[in-house]
Amino acid sequence: MKPASMSYSPYQSLEGRNDYVCPNCKGELELRQETLLCLPCHASYPIINGIPDFILEDFSHSAHPVFRRLWAFDLLAPVYESSFWYNLFINLVGGLGSTSQRELVRNITKMVHIDEGNILDVACGPGILSRYIASPAVFVHGIDASMGMLRKGVRYTRRDQIQNMQFARARAERLPFMDAFFDAAICGGALHLFRDPLLALREIGRTLREGAPLAVTTLVSGKKGILRFRSIRRHAEQHHGTHVFEMDELEQYLSDSGFERFEPKMCGSLLLFRARRTRVTA
Repeated sequence: MKPASMSYSPYQSLEGRNDYVCPNCKGELELRQETLLCLPCHASYPIINGIPDFILEDFSHSAHPVFRRLWAFDLLAPVYESSFWYNLFINLVGGLGSTSQRELVRNITKMVHIDEGNILDVACGPGILSRYIASPAVFVHGIDASMGMLRKGVRYTRRDQIQNMQFARARAERLPFMDAFFDAAICGGALHLFRDPLLALREIGRTLREGAPLAVTTLVSGKKGILRFRSIRRHAEQHHGTHVFEMDELEQYLSDSGFERFEPKMCGSLLLFRARRTRVTA
Protein backbone atom coordinates (compact mmCIF):
# COMPACT_ATOMS: atom_id res chain seq x y z
CA MET A 1 0.00 0.00 0.00
CA LYS A 2 1.38 3.37 -0.94
CA PRO A 3 1.58 5.70 2.09
CA ALA A 4 -0.44 8.87 2.01
CA SER A 5 1.51 12.10 1.67
CA MET A 6 1.88 14.34 4.69
CA SER A 7 2.40 18.01 5.31
CA TYR A 8 5.68 19.39 6.58
CA SER A 9 4.35 19.86 10.12
CA PRO A 10 4.80 16.64 12.15
CA TYR A 11 1.87 17.54 14.38
CA GLN A 12 -0.47 18.13 11.45
CA SER A 13 0.72 14.87 9.88
CA LEU A 14 -0.71 12.90 12.79
CA GLU A 15 -4.14 14.13 11.86
CA GLY A 16 -3.79 12.49 8.45
CA ARG A 17 -1.67 9.51 9.40
CA ASN A 18 -1.40 8.22 12.96
CA ASP A 19 0.21 4.76 12.98
CA TYR A 20 1.08 4.82 16.67
CA VAL A 21 -0.37 2.58 19.37
CA CYS A 22 0.11 2.64 23.12
CA PRO A 23 3.54 1.14 23.92
CA ASN A 24 2.11 -0.36 27.12
CA CYS A 25 -1.09 -2.10 26.02
CA LYS A 26 -0.90 -1.66 22.21
CA GLY A 27 -4.29 0.04 22.38
CA GLU A 28 -5.62 2.61 19.93
CA LEU A 29 -4.47 6.20 20.42
CA GLU A 30 -6.75 9.16 19.87
CA LEU A 31 -5.31 12.56 18.94
CA ARG A 32 -6.59 15.27 21.27
CA GLN A 33 -4.96 18.64 20.65
CA GLU A 34 -1.34 18.15 21.79
CA THR A 35 -1.82 14.71 23.37
CA LEU A 36 -2.23 11.11 22.24
CA LEU A 37 -4.69 9.35 24.57
CA CYS A 38 -4.86 5.57 24.87
CA LEU A 39 -8.53 4.58 24.85
CA PRO A 40 -8.15 1.15 26.57
CA CYS A 41 -5.69 2.00 29.39
CA HIS A 42 -6.13 5.82 29.52
CA ALA A 43 -2.38 6.54 29.35
CA SER A 44 -1.62 9.88 27.74
CA TYR A 45 1.43 10.90 25.75
CA PRO A 46 2.27 14.54 25.06
CA ILE A 47 3.16 15.88 21.62
CA ILE A 48 6.11 18.23 22.12
CA ASN A 49 6.96 20.53 19.22
CA GLY A 50 5.19 18.10 16.92
CA ILE A 51 6.99 15.02 18.29
CA PRO A 52 4.97 12.40 20.24
CA ASP A 53 6.74 11.51 23.49
CA PHE A 54 6.14 7.90 24.59
CA ILE A 55 8.81 8.01 27.32
CA LEU A 56 7.24 9.18 30.55
CA GLU A 57 10.22 8.28 32.76
CA ASP A 58 12.78 10.63 34.26
CA PHE A 59 16.17 9.22 33.29
CA SER A 60 18.27 11.71 35.23
CA HIS A 61 18.86 9.17 38.02
CA SER A 62 18.81 6.02 35.89
CA ALA A 63 21.22 3.23 36.77
CA HIS A 64 22.08 2.92 33.08
CA PRO A 65 24.78 5.45 32.08
CA VAL A 66 23.37 5.96 28.59
CA PHE A 67 19.95 7.01 29.87
CA ARG A 68 21.48 9.09 32.63
CA ARG A 69 23.50 11.03 30.08
CA LEU A 70 20.86 11.60 27.43
CA TRP A 71 21.58 15.31 27.76
CA ALA A 72 24.93 14.66 26.04
CA PHE A 73 23.14 13.28 22.97
CA ASP A 74 20.95 16.37 22.91
CA LEU A 75 24.06 18.55 22.91
CA LEU A 76 25.66 16.41 20.20
CA ALA A 77 22.71 16.74 17.82
CA PRO A 78 23.85 19.97 16.04
CA VAL A 79 27.18 18.42 15.00
CA TYR A 80 26.20 14.75 14.83
CA GLU A 81 26.19 14.59 11.03
CA SER A 82 29.25 16.75 10.56
CA SER A 83 32.29 15.17 8.92
CA PHE A 84 34.27 16.07 12.03
CA TRP A 85 32.14 14.00 14.43
CA TYR A 86 30.69 11.12 12.43
CA ASN A 87 33.77 10.25 10.37
CA LEU A 88 35.97 10.73 13.45
CA PHE A 89 33.86 8.15 15.29
CA ILE A 90 34.00 5.76 12.31
CA ASN A 91 37.79 6.01 12.08
CA LEU A 92 38.20 5.53 15.83
CA VAL A 93 36.21 2.30 16.03
CA GLY A 94 36.68 1.01 12.50
CA GLY A 95 40.25 2.05 11.90
CA LEU A 96 41.51 4.63 9.43
CA GLY A 97 39.89 4.26 6.01
CA SER A 98 37.61 1.40 7.12
CA THR A 99 34.46 3.05 5.75
CA SER A 100 32.73 6.43 5.62
CA GLN A 101 29.38 8.01 6.42
CA ARG A 102 28.45 8.04 2.74
CA GLU A 103 29.37 4.39 2.30
CA LEU A 104 27.39 3.37 5.39
CA VAL A 105 24.30 5.17 4.10
CA ARG A 106 24.69 3.48 0.71
CA ASN A 107 25.09 0.01 2.24
CA ILE A 108 22.16 0.44 4.65
CA THR A 109 19.96 1.66 1.80
CA LYS A 110 20.75 -1.46 -0.21
CA MET A 111 20.16 -3.77 2.75
CA VAL A 112 16.64 -2.54 3.48
CA HIS A 113 15.55 -1.68 -0.04
CA ILE A 114 11.81 -2.11 -0.59
CA ASP A 115 9.68 -0.81 -3.45
CA GLU A 116 6.94 0.39 -1.11
CA GLY A 117 5.78 0.04 2.50
CA ASN A 118 6.91 1.06 5.99
CA ILE A 119 10.41 1.17 7.49
CA LEU A 120 11.30 1.51 11.17
CA ASP A 121 14.46 3.37 12.19
CA VAL A 122 15.34 2.52 15.81
CA ALA A 123 17.59 5.02 17.62
CA CYS A 124 17.34 7.12 14.48
CA GLY A 125 19.12 10.21 15.79
CA PRO A 126 18.35 12.98 13.30
CA GLY A 127 17.57 10.38 10.62
CA ILE A 128 21.13 10.19 9.35
CA LEU A 129 20.46 6.85 7.62
CA SER A 130 16.75 6.79 6.95
CA ARG A 131 16.13 10.29 5.57
CA TYR A 132 17.66 9.02 2.33
CA ILE A 133 15.25 6.08 2.23
CA ALA A 134 11.92 7.91 2.67
CA SER A 135 10.10 8.36 -0.63
CA PRO A 136 6.54 8.78 -1.95
CA ALA A 137 6.13 4.98 -1.71
CA VAL A 138 8.23 4.31 1.41
CA PHE A 139 7.19 5.76 4.78
CA VAL A 140 9.78 5.90 7.58
CA HIS A 141 9.08 6.03 11.31
CA GLY A 142 12.11 7.14 13.33
CA ILE A 143 12.26 6.68 17.10
CA ASP A 144 14.92 7.81 19.55
CA ALA A 145 15.25 8.58 23.26
CA SER A 146 16.98 11.92 22.62
CA MET A 147 14.55 14.77 22.00
CA GLY A 148 17.44 16.93 20.78
CA MET A 149 18.25 14.45 18.02
CA LEU A 150 14.59 14.18 17.02
CA ARG A 151 14.14 17.95 16.82
CA LYS A 152 17.18 18.14 14.55
CA GLY A 153 15.69 15.40 12.38
CA VAL A 154 12.45 17.35 12.01
CA ARG A 155 14.43 20.43 10.93
CA TYR A 156 16.30 18.40 8.32
CA THR A 157 13.13 16.88 6.88
CA ARG A 158 11.56 20.32 6.61
CA ARG A 159 14.69 21.73 5.01
CA ASP A 160 14.89 18.91 2.47
CA GLN A 161 11.08 18.70 2.02
CA ILE A 162 11.03 15.01 3.01
CA GLN A 163 7.35 14.28 3.43
CA ASN A 164 7.03 10.57 4.24
CA MET A 165 8.81 10.50 7.57
CA GLN A 166 7.71 10.92 11.18
CA PHE A 167 9.70 11.10 14.41
CA ALA A 168 8.70 10.01 17.91
CA ARG A 169 10.46 9.71 21.26
CA ALA A 170 10.29 6.09 22.34
CA ARG A 171 12.36 3.24 23.73
CA ALA A 172 13.53 0.35 21.57
CA GLU A 173 12.26 -2.08 24.21
CA ARG A 174 8.71 -0.63 24.09
CA LEU A 175 7.87 0.41 20.55
CA PRO A 176 4.56 2.23 19.91
CA PHE A 177 3.61 0.12 16.88
CA MET A 178 1.44 -2.90 16.14
CA ASP A 179 2.78 -6.39 15.45
CA ALA A 180 4.10 -7.04 11.93
CA PHE A 181 3.58 -3.43 10.86
CA PHE A 182 6.95 -2.81 9.19
CA ASP A 183 8.46 -4.16 6.00
CA ALA A 184 12.07 -3.41 7.08
CA ALA A 185 14.00 -1.93 10.00
CA ILE A 186 17.25 -0.09 10.71
CA CYS A 187 19.19 0.29 13.93
CA GLY A 188 22.27 2.41 13.40
CA GLY A 189 25.00 2.74 16.01
CA ALA A 190 22.87 1.96 19.06
CA LEU A 191 22.41 -1.77 19.70
CA HIS A 192 25.54 -1.70 21.88
CA LEU A 193 24.01 1.10 23.97
CA PHE A 194 20.75 -0.66 24.88
CA ARG A 195 20.38 -1.91 28.44
CA ASP A 196 18.98 -5.22 27.16
CA PRO A 197 19.94 -5.85 23.50
CA LEU A 198 18.04 -9.14 23.36
CA LEU A 199 14.81 -7.51 24.54
CA ALA A 200 15.29 -4.70 22.02
CA LEU A 201 15.84 -7.16 19.15
CA ARG A 202 12.73 -9.13 20.15
CA GLU A 203 10.68 -5.94 20.24
CA ILE A 204 11.97 -4.84 16.83
CA GLY A 205 11.21 -8.31 15.52
CA ARG A 206 7.67 -8.11 16.90
CA THR A 207 6.94 -5.11 14.68
CA LEU A 208 8.38 -6.71 11.52
CA ARG A 209 6.58 -8.80 8.94
CA GLU A 210 7.93 -12.29 8.31
CA GLY A 211 10.92 -12.14 5.96
CA ALA A 212 11.53 -8.43 6.57
CA PRO A 213 15.19 -7.33 6.62
CA LEU A 214 16.90 -5.69 9.59
CA ALA A 215 20.07 -3.66 8.96
CA VAL A 216 22.29 -2.78 11.94
CA THR A 217 25.56 -1.04 12.64
CA THR A 218 27.08 -1.83 16.03
CA LEU A 219 30.36 -2.38 17.86
CA VAL A 220 32.22 -5.68 18.05
CA SER A 221 35.56 -6.88 19.27
CA GLY A 222 37.52 -6.47 16.02
CA LYS A 223 41.15 -6.42 14.92
CA LYS A 224 41.27 -2.73 13.98
CA GLY A 225 40.26 0.48 15.67
CA ILE A 226 40.46 1.55 19.27
CA LEU A 227 38.17 -1.23 20.50
CA ARG A 228 40.69 -3.92 19.64
CA PHE A 229 42.21 -3.16 23.05
CA ARG A 230 40.57 -5.12 25.86
CA SER A 231 41.16 -2.33 28.40
CA ILE A 232 39.26 0.16 26.20
CA ARG A 233 36.35 -2.26 25.79
CA ARG A 234 36.22 -2.83 29.55
CA HIS A 235 36.28 0.90 30.25
CA ALA A 236 33.52 1.56 27.70
CA GLU A 237 31.23 -0.98 29.32
CA GLN A 238 31.92 -0.16 32.96
CA HIS A 239 31.82 3.63 32.69
CA HIS A 240 29.74 4.40 29.60
CA GLY A 241 27.24 1.53 29.34
CA THR A 242 28.64 0.51 25.94
CA HIS A 243 28.61 -3.23 25.32
CA VAL A 244 31.09 -4.37 22.67
CA PHE A 245 29.75 -7.63 21.24
CA GLU A 246 31.57 -10.80 20.40
CA MET A 247 30.40 -12.20 17.06
CA ASP A 248 29.07 -15.49 18.41
CA GLU A 249 27.23 -13.62 21.17
CA LEU A 250 25.55 -11.37 18.64
CA GLU A 251 24.56 -14.27 16.41
CA GLN A 252 22.99 -16.00 19.42
CA TYR A 253 21.00 -12.86 20.28
CA LEU A 254 19.68 -12.70 16.73
CA SER A 255 18.72 -16.36 16.73
CA ASP A 256 16.98 -16.06 20.11
CA SER A 257 14.97 -13.06 18.90
CA GLY A 258 13.72 -14.67 15.69
CA PHE A 259 16.25 -13.47 13.10
CA GLU A 260 18.21 -15.63 10.70
CA ARG A 261 20.38 -15.32 7.56
CA PHE A 262 23.02 -13.26 9.37
CA GLU A 263 25.13 -11.39 6.79
CA PRO A 264 28.01 -9.47 8.46
CA LYS A 265 30.38 -6.91 6.99
CA MET A 266 33.33 -6.02 9.22
CA CYS A 267 34.90 -2.57 9.26
CA GLY A 268 37.46 -2.98 12.03
CA SER A 269 35.44 -2.98 15.25
CA LEU A 270 32.43 -1.48 13.47
CA LEU A 271 30.05 -4.17 12.23
CA LEU A 272 27.42 -3.68 9.57
CA PHE A 273 25.04 -6.61 9.19
CA ARG A 274 21.72 -7.70 7.77
CA ALA A 275 19.42 -10.38 9.13
CA ARG A 276 15.84 -11.36 8.33
CA ARG A 277 12.79 -11.85 10.48
CA THR A 278 11.86 -15.47 9.92
CA ARG A 279 9.75 -16.70 12.80
CA VAL A 280 7.65 -15.59 15.73
CA THR A 281 9.24 -16.04 19.16
CA ALA A 282 7.36 -16.75 22.36
